[in-house]
Amino acid sequence: MDEGDPVVLRISHRRAGAAHVVEVAGEIDAGTAPELRRELAQESVDTTAAELVVVDLSAVRFIDSAGLTILAGLHRRSRERGVSVKVVTDQYAVKRALNITGLDELIPVVADLADALPAE
Repeated sequence: MDEGDPVVLRISHRRAGAAHVVEVAGEIDAGTAPELRRELAQESVDTTAAELVVVDLSAVRFIDSAGLTILAGLHRRSRERGVSVKVVTDQYAVKRALNITGLDELIPVVADLADALPAE
């Protein structure tokens, strides 16, 4: 990617048993955060049948305060509905941001998607 290329955020949703998995790839910053916010809004994430929302950030290279705020909001809204949230990442920059802000104290962070999903 050239420095002049726009940052693209790719987001997909899928069900995995009792979990709603949101897979995110790219960079999460002030420019891409609105798209992530829309994709993690209550009406986009099927928490009616899900017991768990897994946000897979394995393919995210960077996350700033806008992205961290969105994750904190997802955690709060989900908790109010009795739904758990987990984050998947093995990216140093993302784990560090979650750690520095203390979000990893609220939202469990695991390195592998298989570890995030409930055993069937």
